[in-house]
Amino acid sequence: MKKFIATTLAVLMLFSVMVFTAAAEDEIVARMWFCSEISKKTGIGHTFLYFQNLTDHPIKVGRYEVAPYEDVSVGTFGTEGPRGGGLYYNNEQDLTHYRSLLGVSEELTAGELQSVTDKIKNYSHWDVFKNCYYFASMGWNAGADNDIPFLLIPGFARLIMQIRGAQKNFVDLFSQNDPVYKQSELPG
Repeated sequence: MKKFIATTLAVLMLFSVMVFTAAAEDEIVARMWFCSEISKKTGIGHTFLYFQNLTDHPIKVGRYEVAPYEDVSVGTFGTEGPRGGGLYYNNEQDLTHYRSLLGVSEELTAGELQSVTDKIKNYSHWDVFKNCYYFASMGWNAGADNDIPFLLIPGFARLIMQIRGAQKNFVDLFSQNDPVYKQSELPG
């Protein structure tokens, strides 16, 4: 009888740990936005990801720690990267020549955010073919239910977003005052 009770308690404890872990991974922790901007200087589009922490504790987005109820933009740049091409956190808020922010969003569970974070942490490249649109669609598709296909030119992303009912100016990026970090400047 003691063996039966001990086995039953062990199974119950194991099950409760598994349920707690599953519940923690199912908790909504962030809102991820797939964003598009048009430059007044060049007319060329830029796509990036924007995250809002919906919790009362810090979360990691890539290598960047987002404080409770704060946010971060993440995007890749070539010539507009302040310290050369690559992946940047919060760089979009410094680019005041943008004129028309569009975004589609999806809430992420802790598990989905981790999938996106894993993609972001290991990415720091930009070139004509693996550009801002490539990065944003890759990151978005790692966590969102509705994929955004990569079609090379950021303007195509904007069309897809408009078809999906994108919101205009959902956040004032230029009111933010966060430091800009290049991926390579943050610990891994």
